[in-house]
This record gives sequence, C-alpha cells and structure tokens, in this order.
Amino acid sequence: MMKNQLFTTLLFLMVMLTSCANYKEKLYFQGLERNPEMGYKITNFSPPTIQPGDVLALNVKSLNSDGSAIFNSGAPTTAKGKDGSSSASSPSDGYLVNKDGEIQLPLVHGVKVGQLSLEEAAAVIKGKISSYLKEPEVTVALMNFKVSVLGDVAHPDVLSVTDERFSITDALSRAGDLTPTANRNNILLVREVDGKRKYINIDITSPRLFESPYYYLKSNDLIYVEPGKNKFASQSTLLKILPIVISIASLILVTYQVTK
Repeated sequence: MMKNQLFTTLLFLMVMLTSCANYKEKLYFQGLERNPEMGYKITNFSPPTIQPGDVLALNVKSLNSDGSAIFNSGAPTTAKGKDGSSSASSPSDGYLVNKDGEIQLPLVHGVKVGQLSLEEAAAVIKGKISSYLKEPEVTVALMNFKVSVLGDVAHPDVLSVTDERFSITDALSRAGDLTPTANRNNILLVREVDGKRKYINIDITSPRLFESPYYYLKSNDLIYVEPGKNKFASQSTLLKILPIVISIASLILVTYQVTK
C-alpha cells in the first residue's frame, strides 16, 4: 500500500514538473509590466520606403475628373455608363518602380520616387501633375507589399498586406499563430536592405520585442518559425526527466525497505 502511494506521488510530481516547464516556455512577452496607467512612446516605427521593383497604386482626384482618370492606376476607378449610372472598373496593373527608382506617369513621364515614403511620393507626384490638373489630391499605396511566414505555424502562407504599419505579431496571427512545439525565442526574420540580406533573431517571449527595430515588418520580409527540439526528438521531455525521477524513487524505496 505504501509503495503504491509513493509511486502515485512521484508520478504526479513528474507530470507537474513537466507541465510547469512547458507552460513557461510557451508564454509570450514574459515579464511585461501590465500597468494601464503607464504609456510607452512608439519610437521603432518608420514608414516603408519605395524600392526598385515595387508596384504603386495611384489615386488622383481633382476638379477635373476626366483629367485625373489618366493618372489613376492600381485602384478601381469609377466609370459612367450610357444611362448615367456609375460602376467600378477593374483595377489596372499599377506603376512599376524601375531600377533608377522612377515611375513613368502619363504626360510627365519619369518621376523619381525611390527611397521616399508613400506620403513623400504623393507630394512629389502632386507637384509634377499640378500643371495639368486643378487642385489635385494624390494618394499612393504599395500593391506588392507581402510577407512570407513559414515553419512551425498553423498556416504557412505568403501574406498580402494593405496596411504599411504591419508587425511581426500581425503576421504570426494571420498565419494562425505558433504551434505548441514552435521555438518561441529563436524566430528568424530575413530582410533585404540595399541589396544585402540580413538575418535577425526574434524572441517573442521577451517584452523587449515591442521596442525592437524589427517589430514592424517591411515588404518582402520572410519569417521562419523554428520547430522546437521536441517536435522531432525521439525522446520527449517526460522521457528525459524520467531517469532522474526513477533514481529518486529507487533511493526512497531502498530507504523505506531499510528502515521499515
């Protein structure tokens, strides 16, 4: 009877130790101070800059709607039918940024937008077309902003992004989150900058993630979630600590036999 109780106690202890260890490993943002009265200034976001190979959607409005239409590209435009009704036409292909950082606009031709933010590019384009339109308003968006997520996530995918303020937590959420076996403190971010490829380690268990210069993603970023050791290991955590537990149990049983 005593031996059965001892075995049950040891088994319970073993399960508890394993559960506690796994639980802590899976927590995000460990140590984060959750105080709603405190505010942390966001200093690590910078708007994406336009790069060669980007495709831009241009939406132009002015007092001359027919004149504005020739510049619109990459977004649905409104067309009027013979009966006077309005309908949305199909999106066009957008403006490709060439190797010199320029787009070819009707009438004004080459417009330098490379290395500019979308807002800055809109201001430059507005200045270029002001000679042809009265009081133009210009908005610019990236059509090919995409992020790839692969590895130990629920739904690996290439994500199309419409919001320039897109974070690594946004990407992981859209990929269905990490699986229970994913390595949460060794996520790889691959980013191309000025013709060079950078490899950055991301630790999602750390609250410092929110302050990282890599928290907000750029177009063409790749996120690889590394599987944890237990995903393919021949021994689980339970089996790894089992010899230790057995040794302790044997020692207790021997002591019990000697002293009974």
